[in-house]
Amino acid sequence: MAKQARINISAYLSQNFSNSFLTIFLPLFFIGALVFIIKISSLTASIQINFWEMIQLFGYNLPLILFYTIPISFLVAIVITLLRLSNENELMALFALGTKSKSIIYRLFFISLLFSMILLILSLGLIPKTKQQFKSFKQEKSTQAQVNINPSKLGQKFGNLFVYVESKTDNKLNNIVIFNKDKEHNNQLFIAKHAHIQNKNALITLTLEDGSGYTFDEKVIKEINYEEMQVYQSLHSDEFTYNNIIDYWTALSLGSRKGRILFFIYISLIPIMGLLSISAFSIINPRYQKNYAYIVVAVVAIALYGTAMALENSGTFLLLLLAIIMPIIIGLLLFRHNVSRYF
Repeated sequence: MAKQARINISAYLSQNFSNSFLTIFLPLFFIGALVFIIKISSLTASIQINFWEMIQLFGYNLPLILFYTIPISFLVAIVITLLRLSNENELMALFALGTKSKSIIYRLFFISLLFSMILLILSLGLIPKTKQQFKSFKQEKSTQAQVNINPSKLGQKFGNLFVYVESKTDNKLNNIVIFNKDKEHNNQLFIAKHAHIQNKNALITLTLEDGSGYTFDEKVIKEINYEEMQVYQSLHSDEFTYNNIIDYWTALSLGSRKGRILFFIYISLIPIMGLLSISAFSIINPRYQKNYAYIVVAVVAIALYGTAMALENSGTFLLLLLAIIMPIIIGLLLFRHNVSRYF
């Protein structure tokens, strides 16, 4: 019979927490999604993407949206859940029947542990992967944009060169003009009757046929004639790429990523670190105690996020460990002082 009661309490807490969490999480998620949709839409100024490719790009940003919205949603949901149960005297009834406040926190701890595990998977696993996929997508689209030179259109560029094409037949360009404006060196102008483009492993070759070239400044003009001339444009990225997550976090350049991994780990553990401090001011007897929970959740959130940013800028793994232990100890002391010695 006692076992059945424990199961019912756990289910009841989970149900109340789920309702509160969704109430906070969904608006924050949609706000974050809107910001990233605007960011994705700005890419259409430089590359062409269709509706399904926009959905694909949004999917690449989804782990980042979840990572930044889940921690604060969890903290606020804990406050709403415990305050609602306190104000409706349901927690008081449970305490009167012999349930300890530690038992309530014990059940909520497993929920916070689950959320922290999800955040760790998002931050250390999915975010680096989707970030690389996002960059690869942009690079591929940039390659297509530079290969697809349209006829009778001004302002097109091939690398740093301005290109104008009179007409296009299949893959062959007719009557092409290329201009390179260089402030440090002489300006260059190339004219060719025909040209074609080849793309091999992100190395684009523009081959000009039967043309002439001019190099000029304010005083001198030089002319050359050629039968064939090739212009190269490399689209290889200098960004580090990796085959798996271990390669990413154990790369030789880990020093530049140390701050980021400290930030990710600390933010991921916010549900665990903030649980006791938030609960210490959310489990109250509404007849005798004032409600300071929303002020506390704001202070805790600012403190934890501020610590995370400090760790990212100048943290070490030792400081990370101390920064994780301290909020838990403070929360434990507050919970004992405000709640567990009474309930």
